[in-house]
Amino acid sequence: MISRLSIGVLFLFFGIQLVAQVSVSEEPEISNLMREYVQNNRQETIVRAWRIQILTTNDRRKMETGIKKFEALYPEVDYTWEHNPPYYQVRIGAYELKEDLEATLLELKRDFPSALPVQAEMKKTQLLELN
Repeated sequence: MISRLSIGVLFLFFGIQLVAQVSVSEEPEISNLMREYVQNNRQETIVRAWRIQILTTNDRRKMETGIKKFEALYPEVDYTWEHNPPYYQVRIGAYELKEDLEATLLELKRDFPSALPVQAEMKKTQLLELN
């Protein structure tokens, strides 16, 4: 007498055998398109991604004070600053998706209430290094 377990094992065995016999053939046009896509993607070094802007001010001294506060509170986190006249902007992080920065943003808002997500153009390597 064959048990249910034996029947289940037989179906599983034959099911695996059937799956192993599946073959996929790709049209040459699809292969060429994928190859072209990969090549173009490798050539493009700049991407549009997200950063957290912790400070915006038109006073350089306020920016420097904010940076000192940030360095004291978060010594392990790198930052960058830019001068886009008339504003000085201090930014941290490199996130591919906006959702990825939300937890960090909530934490930073305790010390920097005006922190907000901003889009920025950056090198792909920055995304890989920081994440």
